Amino acid sequence: MVNEPAARYQKAHNGITKSDFIAVATMTGLNLSEFSSFLPVSKRTIEKVKDQELLSPQVSDRVLQIATLYQQGIALFGNSEEFKDWMSSSIIALGNKRPIDFMDNGTGIAIIHDLLGRIEHGVYS
Repeated sequence: MVNEPAARYQKAHNGITKSDFIAVATMTGLNLSEFSSFLPVSKRTIEKVKDQELLSPQVSDRVLQIATLYQQGIALFGNSEEFKDWMSSSIIALGNKRPIDFMDNGTGIAIIHDLLGRIEHGVYS
């Protein structure tokens, strides 16, 4: 979606459209209910937003964090299906929890980013 950190910050600050939101949700392979559970807003609120209407900076920021994470994971694993499988698997480095269970806040997303970076660089996890 937006790879450059400063541009991603500005996009989050300004807000993303519901169409951008749908594109990221589709990339994750999650349905609207599952994806919305990671956000500081209800599924019902998202459903009310028009396609080109901007979402709040808080929601936009979380969606962009998730988009960046999925881009990193797909690049690392080589395809989206492998990464999605990993996201749903119990990981020892996460206390036998699934990475997908860490997606509901920025700290959890950062932990998954860090873990992906360690995997990418061959650091035992």
